[in-house]
Amino acid sequence: MKNMSLSISNILKFFLIFSLSLSVNSTTLKVGLVEYPPHLDFKNTLNKSKLFQYTNAVFNKHGLKVEFIKFPYRRGLLELKKSNIDLLLPYDNIDKSVKVLSNPLFYSVPGLCFKKEKFIPILSALHRLKGLKIAVPPGVPVINVLKNSEAILVDMQGSDIINRGIALTQVGRIDAFYHPSPLKVYHSGNERYKEVACSYFHGYETGVFIATSPTMSEKQLTLLNNVFKQAHNELSYEYYFAR
Repeated sequence: MKNMSLSISNILKFFLIFSLSLSVNSTTLKVGLVEYPPHLDFKNTLNKSKLFQYTNAVFNKHGLKVEFIKFPYRRGLLELKKSNIDLLLPYDNIDKSVKVLSNPLFYSVPGLCFKKEKFIPILSALHRLKGLKIAVPPGVPVINVLKNSEAILVDMQGSDIINRGIALTQVGRIDAFYHPSPLKVYHSGNERYKEVACSYFHGYETGVFIATSPTMSEKQLTLLNNVFKQAHNELSYEYYFAR
């Protein structure tokens, strides 16, 4: 009886999603994309980016018509707030004025990137950070464990924090630079990734979401939440990316 009730529940959930999708799939969802290497990399065609592959497959599976539009991050966020687009992904800022789908697409983990020869693999051994000069990008919140270490934290100047950070480590002006998601630094799509090695502050993950238009209807929001929750339960993006 328990298995039968679970089956009925799943069937009802499917028909709820299906009926909701029928009511909205006659319109086209405008989905803004912002670069987030290695998950979403504009240097290559979108079809080669795993985050695009995954989200596009989710939309297609449920018969949702989608128009993807590439944006610089700030422009994309502005277009979302003006409701010129319906969704923006990926979105990793903590801003209570921006609505997001309930389930994160994946989690980013903060860490430090070093010159490869001076790499410290285990950041939980905080005594090894004592006296190290660590650059922090402007406007990026630093986790308390790093603040409370005896590292010397300095502000990083400039807007291209990845290339700037790599350059400073190579000439010895800093020992490392902090990044909220070092995976954006250390991947094969970055031509300079072999010059550095990055390690992580495990246990300090932050969610990376799909942001939604402020004028999106509750009906459409419910549909999209259900669609991506179901997709996550069947195959999470993190598992899809890692396989």
